[in-house]
Amino acid sequence: MVFESLGTFETSSVSASMTALEFIQKEKSINIVGKQVLGEGIVTLFISGDLGAIKRAIAFGAEAISSTNEFRSSHVIPLPHRELLSTIGLKRK
Repeated sequence: MVFESLGTFETSSVSASMTALEFIQKEKSINIVGKQVLGEGIVTLFISGDLGAIKRAIAFGAEAISSTNEFRSSHVIPLPHRELLSTIGLKRK
């Protein structure tokens, strides 16, 4: 899998992440490449694709759960370094 850009999307609960994921996947040109579930139900989704698609996908997800107050944070890395990817368990080819 080739990582052009990497995005993260973090929520405060598993149910909020599932709702957001439904809307994030409406941006067809992105891939969900991983997730981390931390204590207290915090979920981070990792999204790959082109920079614009990731930004749109994050906006879709944030809008979907905006009324629940469970959106925690998001971040977009235009060209992630291979060591960063290995730290979170992903690989660049």
